[in-house]
Amino acid sequence: MHGRRNKGSEGGTSARPPAPHTSRPQDSRAVAPGGGAPAPAPDQAPREQSAVRGGAFTRAALVRWLPWLLLVAAAGAGAAVAQTSALVTACVVVLACAAALLGWFFGESRRIALGEEIERRSSELSRALSELEIAEAEIVRRLSMAVEFRDEDTGAHIERIGRFSRLLSEQIGMEPEFCERISHAAPLHDVGKVAIPDSILLKPGPLTPEERAIVETHAEEGYRLVRGSSSAILEMAATIALSHQEKWDGTGYPRGLAGEAIPIEGRIVAIADVFDALTSDRVYRKAFPVDEAVKIMLEQRGRHFDPVLLDAFMEVLARSGADARAQVRADPAALAENTLETFATALERGDAETAEGAVAAAIEDGMSPITLHGEVIAPALRRLDGLVHTGELEPERRQLAIGIARRVLATLYRFMLGGSDARRERVLVAGMEGDEHPLELQMMHDQLSAAGYRTILDTDLKAQDLATSVASHCPDAMLLGAAAPGTEQQLEIAMHDLHDAHGELPLLLGGAAAGGAVPRDHDGMRVLERIDESVQAVETLLAARVPAASG
Repeated sequence: MHGRRNKGSEGGTSARPPAPHTSRPQDSRAVAPGGGAPAPAPDQAPREQSAVRGGAFTRAALVRWLPWLLLVAAAGAGAAVAQTSALVTACVVVLACAAALLGWFFGESRRIALGEEIERRSSELSRALSELEIAEAEIVRRLSMAVEFRDEDTGAHIERIGRFSRLLSEQIGMEPEFCERISHAAPLHDVGKVAIPDSILLKPGPLTPEERAIVETHAEEGYRLVRGSSSAILEMAATIALSHQEKWDGTGYPRGLAGEAIPIEGRIVAIADVFDALTSDRVYRKAFPVDEAVKIMLEQRGRHFDPVLLDAFMEVLARSGADARAQVRADPAALAENTLETFATALERGDAETAEGAVAAAIEDGMSPITLHGEVIAPALRRLDGLVHTGELEPERRQLAIGIARRVLATLYRFMLGGSDARRERVLVAGMEGDEHPLELQMMHDQLSAAGYRTILDTDLKAQDLATSVASHCPDAMLLGAAAPGTEQQLEIAMHDLHDAHGELPLLLGGAAAGGAVPRDHDGMRVLERIDESVQAVETLLAARVPAASG
C-alpha cells in the first residue's frame, strides 16, 4: 500500500509517545527527573539558588581574605609583644593592612582577568559549536536533496517530509531538540536508494518480485551508509533509514519489528513519508486526492501505523492543511511575520541555508519580492543593527549576516528580472560613501529594474562626486541614499551644487528606507520612508516633470 517504490535502527525499544494534544502546559510541581521528590516551584527555585550563591560567595571571600587578616593580626601581635609605643604599633598595623589590601588587589585583578578570559573562550566555543551544527544541518540537507533528485520531480518532497515529521513530533510533545533534529534527519530516510539502479527505481510499471527485493535493500543500505557518525543528526538519520519501513503489526521490513520496538523516529517518518507519497505524482501513478489518501491511511491504523501517532497526524492535517502551510498562506500578515522571524533568526545564527529557504518558501506561498524587501529583509537588517547596538551580536557575526543577505538579494534579483524589459526612463541610484546600510538602497534599485527602468547603481560616492556622477550617467531621475554619520553637512552642500548645475533633475531622497539620516527637505523633494514605495515614488516624480517640461 506504500505510495513509493517499497521503500529500519537497530531494534531497541523506545518510549511510547504521550497522547497527542495541541497545547502542553507545564505543571509547576513537576517531578524531578528520575523520580523522587517534586522539583521546587518556579518562584522558590530562584530564591534557593540565590541563597546558595550568596553562601558560596561568602565562603570564597573568607578564604581569599583569611591569609591577609592573619598577616595583619600577626603584625599587631608582634608589635604588642615587642612593647613598642602605641604610635609605632598603629603604624605597623596600618602598613600590614596596606600590604594586605595591595596583595588582595593584585590577586582579585588576576582572578577577574582569568574569569573574563574563561568567559570569552566559552563564548567562542559556543559560537563555534553553533556554526558547526548549522554546517552539519546544511550538509545533511544537500545530501538528502542529491538522493531525492533521482526519482522526484523537485526537491519539495524532502522539505515536506522534514516539516511534517517536525509538526508531528511537536504535536505529541517531544523535546524541542528532538523536533529540530528530526526535521533535518527525516529527509535522509531513503538515502539507501543510491544503491538502487535507475532501471528499477524509475521503472514506470509494476516491479517483479526480484526487483522489489532489490528495492527493499535500501533500508539496510541507508543504515550502513550513515551509521556510526559523531553527528546526532546522522545518527538519527541512520535509525530512520533502517526503521521507517517497519509496520506496527510486524509485517514490515527489513527486521520485522512490531509496536513500540520500532523506534519512535521511524514511526513518525513512516506516517509523513506515506502521506506525502500518496499525495504526490509518481512515474507509475498520479497523486491521490488528500481525502482519499487520508482514508487509505486510516484503514491501516494499528496495522501499518502506530494508532496514537496516526491520530496525532490527523490533528496536524486538520490544523495546518495538506502542505503544512495552508493556514499561513491564507493570511498574508501571518506569512510575512513567520517569514521575518525565520529569516531574521537565520541571519543572527549565520545560517545561510535556512535564510535562503525562508525566502524561497515565501515566494512559493505567493509573497512578492517587493513585499519581501519591505516586510522581511529590511526589518531583519534593522533587527541585526539593534542587536549589535545592545551588544547581543558581535560585529563579525553581523558581517556574516550581511553577506548572507547580499546573496539572498542577488538570487531574488535574478528572479525579479525574469521577463522584464528595461525600456523606461534612466534612474541613477546613488549610494554615499560610508553609508552603513547599502543593502536597502540595493533593494530599491532592484525594484526599479524589475519595473522596467534603466537603472544605474553608483555606490560609495563622495559628496563632491555627486554632480560628476550625474553628468556621467545623464539620468532622467535620481534616487539618493542616506548620508554617512557625520557627513550630512557635506552632502547638503553637494546637493546645493547639484541643484545649481542640474536643477531640472527630479531627485528622491532615500530617507529612513535607505537606513540612515538624510539632509533636510530641499525645495519640496520627497523623502522616501518605505523601501516598497520606491517604484511608485519614481513614477510620481517623473509624471510631475512632464507638464513642466511641455509648458
